[in-house]
Amino acid sequence: MANATVSIFLDSSYTKKDGTSRFYIRVTLNRKTKKIPLNLFLKPEYYNPKTKKIKEIREVPDAKKNNLYLKDKESEVEQIIIELERRKQSVTFENILSLYSNSEVNGSFIEFAKTRLKEERNRIKQSTYEGLALDIVKLERYQANVTIYEIDENWLEKYRNYLIESLDNKANTIYGNISMIRKYITYAYKKKIIDRNPFHNFSFLKEDGKKEHLTLKELDMLHDYYNQEEFLKIYKKDKRGKTYLTGMKYQETLQHILISCYCGLRLSDLRKLRYKHIENNMIIMEMDKSRRDKEKMLRIPITERLKSVLDLDGDKKPNDKIYKGFVRSSSDINPMLRFIMNEVGIKKHLSFHCTRHTFAVSALTLGMSLETVSDIMGHNDLRTTQIYAKIIDDKRKEEMSKWNRLNNLNNENLTNSLAICPNCDNEVLRFEKGVIRIKKLTLHCQSCSTKFSYEVE
Repeated sequence: MANATVSIFLDSSYTKKDGTSRFYIRVTLNRKTKKIPLNLFLKPEYYNPKTKKIKEIREVPDAKKNNLYLKDKESEVEQIIIELERRKQSVTFENILSLYSNSEVNGSFIEFAKTRLKEERNRIKQSTYEGLALDIVKLERYQANVTIYEIDENWLEKYRNYLIESLDNKANTIYGNISMIRKYITYAYKKKIIDRNPFHNFSFLKEDGKKEHLTLKELDMLHDYYNQEEFLKIYKKDKRGKTYLTGMKYQETLQHILISCYCGLRLSDLRKLRYKHIENNMIIMEMDKSRRDKEKMLRIPITERLKSVLDLDGDKKPNDKIYKGFVRSSSDINPMLRFIMNEVGIKKHLSFHCTRHTFAVSALTLGMSLETVSDIMGHNDLRTTQIYAKIIDDKRKEEMSKWNRLNNLNNENLTNSLAICPNCDNEVLRFEKGVIRIKKLTLHCQSCSTKFSYEVE
């Protein structure tokens, strides 16, 4: 070890009102001394300065445990000095204290991340805090004892492969998980806890995934199902034969889905929505995802469609909800949403966030300006909203490409027959003339689920 000594001592030169003094770690480097305070106090008469231990007597019930604590702290600082030498860093008070300020993590990345997250809890959004906490838990399940020093490019590649191959996570889920690691590794690098940042040579990308959404026709199907109160017809009998209404939660969730589809509110904003946020036939509230230094107010006019799924009738107090039931968390609401879609007959794998995509695409399809849609959705950058405009352009191109079928039909008409879905115009069946002998076929379109009859020429 470098020209350094580490020892524990009780500073009896100052005593508190209860007669106790504080323990310190004394670090001596090149004949200069630095004291590191410990969160442990003791009356001086119970301390033996020769053995540097607390007297293990009846009057000090925790003496044995605290002696172990003091020994651990002394060893901790000694290990920090050894680690600095191993990394060929200067053994200075600054470097020792920098590492010791995080020494409660004992090199564990999990504990380091948890400590940092706890420190910044009041500076970040609750949803951000919860997301980071879940990312840490996932990493802990993979390797609970990973140290901050062993996370390098090879380790990151192995973790990414684990997320892909073992957990079958999607690209954006993986991006979020690894972003958490990058956040705290970068902090450790800036604080000189580690001497290199592996993310300087390790790249991972966020996928510009498909913005799944409902069409206007599918939105009408959901609205009709809500008005008909089909879910309120679902009952269940218990073992004693008593009947319970179990469909209410689905009816309530369908209401929440439609509200978001008609105004673009996030799940977190919808959860906060109250009657006090209704002013002059508008929803006016602070966006939950606002930056701490820049609040964003949402101002959403209430249309007839939106009004039809809000509970605005009767005497309302400011904090009364304007929807039935309570808005569930995403982990609870998404399985219910998929059940609802299946019952209505919509064959799409959706999450609740897709209601925002539905609002944006529907609004632009109906002719609302890009700027207005961007403002209502609370986007800080117009380019975020332009993604939805591209979806509509892609749909236009897809529809216009159907004109190309004229050439295909002319070229193949002599030898082949085509069965086209009467609902969505997709090709359902292609066959050579004369192969099929029967005069009529019953076909099922895989694209839109339409069943139809086709007469064979």
